[in-house]
Parts: sequence; structure tokens; C-alpha cells
Amino acid sequence: MPLAFVFMAGLTGCFTSFEPDIDSKPVLCMNSLITDGDSIKVSLTRTWRWSEGVVVEGYDQAPIDLVVYDGVIKLFVDNEYKETLKLVETEGDYPYRKKKWVYVAEYIPKSGDTIRLEALSEEYGEASAEVEVPYAVPIENVDYTVKDFVMDGDESSMEDLTYYFDMDLLVWFSDPGYTTDYYMFKTSTSGHKSGEGDDGSSFSEYIYYSDVSDDPLFSEHVSALESAVGIYSGYTFFSDRQISGKKYSLHVDLDDICYCLRNPSGHPDVGNAEFYMDLYTISPSYYKHVISVWQSNDGIVGSLGGVGLADPVFESSNVSTGAGVVAAAAVSKYAIPFADIREKAENN
Repeated sequence: MPLAFVFMAGLTGCFTSFEPDIDSKPVLCMNSLITDGDSIKVSLTRTWRWSEGVVVEGYDQAPIDLVVYDGVIKLFVDNEYKETLKLVETEGDYPYRKKKWVYVAEYIPKSGDTIRLEALSEEYGEASAEVEVPYAVPIENVDYTVKDFVMDGDESSMEDLTYYFDMDLLVWFSDPGYTTDYYMFKTSTSGHKSGEGDDGSSFSEYIYYSDVSDDPLFSEHVSALESAVGIYSGYTFFSDRQISGKKYSLHVDLDDICYCLRNPSGHPDVGNAEFYMDLYTISPSYYKHVISVWQSNDGIVGSLGGVGLADPVFESSNVSTGAGVVAAAAVSKYAIPFADIREKAENN
């Protein structure tokens, strides 16, 4: 049993709700992930007291709106003023919110840029943050093996054809060595497609899989004690403290892969699926924020702090108000076509 739960088991009892008389004024909260080659989008909200209500839909209470609509956000690049961002309405993260408001810049950032955002609101005051956009570290090669490859269906008709398999991969890259670097790794696929062909027949393409990668770098922030009591990472963020200046291969496991095809009309956009390996180089502000979130939610100190047995762990922020994070990233992508995977499986 994890150590935190042992402590919490002895603290059960009677509780009552109360409203602490704390004089606190909302401040600006600024969040943005600035990526090399992509437009800058900034979420500008304000902090709130928990008793004000809930933020997301789906509760008995009506959700509160935290967006700061009267904000002015100025963009500086390498200490030079570039523009004032515009507030626009975009698609939200359904089902939590169907629409969301973000401030958008026309300037497209690039690696090496030092980005500074300065926000101002008449009601909530000022907030600022600065970050440098890192350089991507290329994925040099991906070695992989295909296991338990099974096909269900008739390839000649392309009616309800399904492939089942697992993959074991080694993703090779070289850490530069002359800088302190932070990384995030993700796997993804080319996505889902569906529709109707010219002859009226339906087509579809779906890929499902489980990423169970457990490379040692993914758990470098987990202490020996946390590991001993069964607390693990679940994150794919890591630093170069163990691999600085070295060539390294991330061990990636993809299990229970299911690739489903239906394409009787031979639609050209179906059947060209790819798997993607994405290696992000991230700013220190992003790394520190994510690790602090993990420590607060899953680490021993955060668990003990939640029941009053240790100091609370607060999320790391590089925003002047202490609310939010302005981070930056650059990504290197590596694609593995399903056609290559099938050929390798058939030749084994």
C-alpha cells in the first residue's frame, strides 16, 4: 500500500464545510505553448476562489467564465515590439467547452527567438512572461520489430479488413551536449477517416493502440522511495542529465494495435496510414511546470501535503503573477508507413 494512503487512513473523521476569510484579489493567468513554425495562441484568464463555482460544464452549478475579454497582450521578439495580439473565438476542448477565446498573433515564431508577452487588464492588472524557443533535436532513425501480426478479412475486397499486431521500437537521437536540454516524446497516427465513395459505398480507416513505453528516462524524476511504494511516472517528459552529449535510443512499446480498414471503392485517401514518433525539445518552463504538476498530484510530498502532513506543492510558473505558464517547443517527427510495417511482418 502506498505510504500516502497509510497516513490518510488514520485521518478519517467528521468534516464540515466553511468559507475561510481570506482577502485575495484575482490576478491574470496566462498560458501558452509557443512552437517553432506555428502561430502564437495565448489563453488569458484570471484566478478564482473555489467557492465561486465550477469552470467546466456538466455539474449542477452553472460554469463560471474566467476569460479576460478586455486584455491587451503585446508581443516582443528579441526585445523588439512586434504586435498586439487579437482576441478570437476558436473551437474548444469538447465536452468541457464547445468554444474558447484565445489571443492570437500574426508573427510565426522560430527557434532561437526570445518571446516576451506583456498582458494588461483594467480589472485584473498586469502579467508578463518570457521564453526562448528551443531548437529541435532530430530523430536519426527508428528501429522496430513487429510481433504477433494477424490479418482478419479479405484484402482483395477491402471489406471490413483488420490487422492486429504489436511493435517494439528504438527511437534514436543525439543530445547536443553543449546545452541543458529538456524533452517530451509522443506517439500518434495519421488519424481516423470516414466517408462515402463515388459509388455510394462507405469507407473508413481507424487505428487504436496502447502506448506502454517504460524507458528509464521517463521515470528519472521518480525517487527511490516513490518507486519502492509503487508510485510511477506515467509521463514522457525527461531531461538530458543522464545522456548529455550522447546518442541514445528511447525504448517504445506499442501494444494491442488494431488497424481497421473498409475501402471497397478504392478511395485513394484510405489505406495510407502512418505511425508518428514525435520528439519535442521543450523550454525549462514547460519541464518544470509538468514535473511540479506530477509532484503535486502523484508524488509522495504532494500526497502528504494534500492531507496536511507536508508543505503543499505548488505548480511551477514563469508568469509574473505566479499563475499559468508560457512555454516553448520545437518538434522532430519520424513517420513509419503501415505499408513498411506489413512488409516487415510478412518477411519475418
